[in-house]
Amino acid sequence: MEHARIDNYVPRLFYSMYWRRKDRFLYYEDLCQPWTIFAVEDGSFYYEFGDQKGIATFGDWVVCPAQTVLRRVVIQPLTFYVLRLRWTDLDGREAGLHAETPLIAGKISFQNTQRLSSNFSMMREAEKRSERHRIMIHNHYVQDMWYLYGKEYRTMHGLSSGEAGSSAADPVMVQAAAMLQQRAFEPFELREIASALQLSPARFTQKFKQQFSVTPNEYLVAYRLKRAKSLLLETNLTMNQIAECIGYQDGYYVSKLFRKYFNVTPSMYRSTHSV
Repeated sequence: MEHARIDNYVPRLFYSMYWRRKDRFLYYEDLCQPWTIFAVEDGSFYYEFGDQKGIATFGDWVVCPAQTVLRRVVIQPLTFYVLRLRWTDLDGREAGLHAETPLIAGKISFQNTQRLSSNFSMMREAEKRSERHRIMIHNHYVQDMWYLYGKEYRTMHGLSSGEAGSSAADPVMVQAAAMLQQRAFEPFELREIASALQLSPARFTQKFKQQFSVTPNEYLVAYRLKRAKSLLLETNLTMNQIAECIGYQDGYYVSKLFRKYFNVTPSMYRSTHSV
């Protein structure tokens, strides 16, 4: 399967709808005819389509390919954008992306939640503008967030600009990292990823460490704790709530991990770094 080169694709928005504190979806099952993004600003929801399923919360996009049958249930009152778009290449030509295109379809999670919040704030301000100007402004910030995701992806995988998804890296391990990121904030077993890649757990760990210099578990914990840092500073969530947002079920366990990795308690980190 050829891997999408993230930097070569540009989202072009043609529809945007903002929903505040929605406690339920009108339909449990719906057809996303064009490519559709659910960008969560607050709250959470469960989603599933094709072989993708999970929980999306603040900092997540759920990207649904065209003609996707999406099932979804609100977990916590949901504030979010529904964004419909098409993909083009860098020259503005239509890009033929499909549901099987990796790194794009499914859930993507942002680490720089401060910038994400800032973009959402600017998008909210644009709600007062005319339809044409609102879509133009929203398109700008959606593209900015997409470029941000590309930058975070390259940084996470040690790739230079233009290398994302290229043959410079082991494509199976690049796919593995993408799968870990997509499922990072929900409970799952690493052996599920190994099985999906048709590797034994031991071989998966060996190949992953060769590619990224860390084990899959170390990669996953670091990715989750980076999100925990953002949530500590950007929200007033309790540790139990933060644990649920990053794929754990116990706030005490996350506190122990946090102290082990950063030599500081979550409460001390929050009080020291909050403005």
